[in-house]
Amino acid sequence: MSTFHTTLLYLHIALGAVALVLYWVPIVTRKGSALHIKAGKVFYYLMLTVAGSGIVLSVIGLADPVGIYTAGKQMTSEQIARMLVWRVPVSQFLLLLSLLTWVTVRHAIGVLRTKSDRRILRRWFYQGPVLLLFPTALYVAYQGITVGMPLLIIFAVVSLITASTISFYVYKAEIQPRAWIIEHFSSMVGSGIAVYTAFFAAGGRRMLSQWLPGEWQLVSWLAAPVIGISAMMLLSGYYKRKYKVQPDRALQQA
Repeated sequence: MSTFHTTLLYLHIALGAVALVLYWVPIVTRKGSALHIKAGKVFYYLMLTVAGSGIVLSVIGLADPVGIYTAGKQMTSEQIARMLVWRVPVSQFLLLLSLLTWVTVRHAIGVLRTKSDRRILRRWFYQGPVLLLFPTALYVAYQGITVGMPLLIIFAVVSLITASTISFYVYKAEIQPRAWIIEHFSSMVGSGIAVYTAFFAAGGRRMLSQWLPGEWQLVSWLAAPVIGISAMMLLSGYYKRKYKVQPDRALQQA
């Protein structure tokens, strides 16, 4: 199992690194252009693979944390116990983050495919992962409070808000014309927040440890959600005006 975990981890890291760069191509290219559409599709399937492998890696790590994280290391029982105190909650956090990534990137493309017809978004295979975010986020929040890890609490709240927002969009009786454009944009930003947070919270922390030691690493972990949410709030209004995402009455008066 350790060999499989290591192999999958390297694949996960390699594809995640590509996704970090590819994420910006659909953002900077003209919306609706051939490059925008093709890059978006590649990013979509890439992120499903990254998120799916992240879920598998986290589940394996939670099922056998001692076997996975002490393989090839000489550690005493006391050292293992200390390691598990933070290793298990981190694996739970990465599981939540992977599930959040899966949900947001799939929703971003799902709203494009369905647009105003949201019936397919209400099917169990689509809503299942969204609903799973609720108990997972609540448990991770509890673990964050128990072990004193603010990052877990913050992203549990982000996950709860994301799941609630998606559910509200899917089940709302009526939506504004072209509201799917804003939903697509918001979900893509959300997937970017998840992938960059995963980078800074996992591999990137080793790179930044010399500049941001100890608790200061929390700054790098929170950079992606703070910047992403700020951009989402600032640009949502712009895209609503540009694409006339407003009630029918307002459109008639325009």
